[in-house]
Amino acid sequence: MSSTVETLSKKLSWLPPGLSRWMERRMKSIPALRKMVEKEQEDITATLEHSLKPYHNTFERHKILPKQGIERGKIMDDIRKMHELESSRWQEGYVSGGIYHGDAEHIKFLNEVYALHSQSNPLHSDLFPSATKMEAEIVSMVATMLGKGQTTDNKDVVGTVTSGGTESILLAMKTYRDRALEEKGIEYPEMIVATTAHAAFDKASQYFGIKMVRVGIDENFRMNVKEAKQAINRNTIVIVGSAPTFPHGAIDPIKELSDLALANDIGFHTDCCLGGFVIPFAEKAGINVPIVDFRLPGVTSISVDTHKYGYAAKGTSVILYRGESLRHFQFYTITDWPGGLYFSPTLAGSRPGALSAACWASLLSMGEDGYTKASKSIVETANQIKAGIKTIPELKLFGDPLFVIAFGSDTVNVYEVLDQMTNRKWNLNGLHKPSCVHIAVTLRHTQPGVAERFISDLRDSVEYVKANPGNKEGSAPVYGMAASLPFRGMVSDILKKYLDVVYKA
Repeated sequence: MSSTVETLSKKLSWLPPGLSRWMERRMKSIPALRKMVEKEQEDITATLEHSLKPYHNTFERHKILPKQGIERGKIMDDIRKMHELESSRWQEGYVSGGIYHGDAEHIKFLNEVYALHSQSNPLHSDLFPSATKMEAEIVSMVATMLGKGQTTDNKDVVGTVTSGGTESILLAMKTYRDRALEEKGIEYPEMIVATTAHAAFDKASQYFGIKMVRVGIDENFRMNVKEAKQAINRNTIVIVGSAPTFPHGAIDPIKELSDLALANDIGFHTDCCLGGFVIPFAEKAGINVPIVDFRLPGVTSISVDTHKYGYAAKGTSVILYRGESLRHFQFYTITDWPGGLYFSPTLAGSRPGALSAACWASLLSMGEDGYTKASKSIVETANQIKAGIKTIPELKLFGDPLFVIAFGSDTVNVYEVLDQMTNRKWNLNGLHKPSCVHIAVTLRHTQPGVAERFISDLRDSVEYVKANPGNKEGSAPVYGMAASLPFRGMVSDILKKYLDVVYKA
C-alpha cells in the first residue's frame, strides 16, 4: 500500500461507519486520490493475475468455441495434467479444509455413483424416483444425527437437500422472513448474528431485505448472549448461532441463545455447516462437546454441509426445520403459470441428481461407526496441533477451538507467516478483525506425520519472518491493506477486481 493511502487510513480509522462512507465518496471524487487508489488496484490485479492464472502459458487458451471439436483424448489429457498439478497438495495434507476426506478409494466410489446418475434431475421426480428416494433419506439420516426423534415437543424434523451451506442459510433466512410477515405482520425484519457469523448471512440480508443486527463476541470468540438479548425488538425474526464459527472455530453458546429465542417467540438457527458431522459423532466418541441440535427446544432450524465432513462430493448441504409448517415457507409454488403447475423446494429448478446420489452413497458407506472414528481422529489431531502452536512463543491461539484452529501474533506479522507457510506448500486461511490465520483440520491431516510437519514448518516460518520482516510480496500486503483501510468500499472494489480476474479467459 502506498504511504499516502496508508497514512490516510490510519488518520481516518476512528470514523464511525456512516461518516466513513460519506468521506469515502467525497475522497473518491478527488482526482489525485482516485488515481492513487486505482494504481493500488492495478498493482494488486497484476499480482492476482499471476497467482490465479498459472496455466496461461502452460495450456492452450480457448476464448471462443473451436471451429472443429477437439479430440476427446486431447481434452482428457489436459484435464489429467491439471488434476495432477493440483492434487498433490491436498493429498499430502497441506490444505486447510477444502478436501475433507480425500481417500482415493472413497473418491473413486463417489465418481462411479455420479457417473451412473449424471443425467438425473430431481426436478423431474416422475422420471427419476431414485433421486427423490435418495434426497428424502439423506434428510432423514442427517435429521436423526441432529436430534430427530429426541425433541421435547413431538414435532418432526424435516428439511431439504441444497447445493451448499450458503444456499441452506439463504433458504432458512428467507423462510423466517416469510413466516414473520404472514404470521406476525413484520414488514421490516431483522436477524441477530454475531460479528463472526458466516458471510452467507450478510448475503441473505442483502438478497432478502433483512436487516442484519451484529452483536459482539466474548473473550473466547463466542457470541455475546447479553448483547443478543439487548438487540431483540419487535422486528426480530431469528437469532443465529454458529457451531462452530468459520473464523475461529468457536462454538457459540447455543443453549443460552436458543433459550433466549424461545422465551421471545422468535426463530433460532444453528449454523452447523462446519460442525454438523463432527460434533454429534465426537459426542458419540466420548468427547465433551455441547448440545447444539434439536434436542434444545429453542432450535428451530439447522444448516449442515454433507459436502464437508459428511465426505460427499461438492456441493450438497441439508437445511433442517422443526416441523413441516416452518418448511412450507421455504417452498416455491406457482399455480397460474401457462406452463403448468410448478413448484420447487429450493432456489434452483433443475438440480444435479448425481450429486445427491453421491451424497447418499457417502452417508451409507461411512455409517455411524465411520463418522465416529473420523471425528475422533480429527479432534485428536487438532489437539496435537493446538499443543504444538502453544510451544511457539511468538504465536497465540484464539479461544479453545475443537477442530478449526485460529492463531495470531503480537510480535510478528501473521500474514507474512502465512506467506512463508504458502512457500512451504501449505494452503491456509488468512483472516482479519483480528489479524490471524486458521487451519480447519480434516482427515487429510490425520495421516501419519502431517501434524508434526505442520508445526515444524510453522516454527520455521515464524523464525524466517523474525529474521526477515517486511516482505512486500505475496498476500501479506493485500491482507494488511484490507485490515487497515477504513473505507470498506475500497476493499470491496479490490474483491470485485479479484472476481474480474477469476473470469478472465
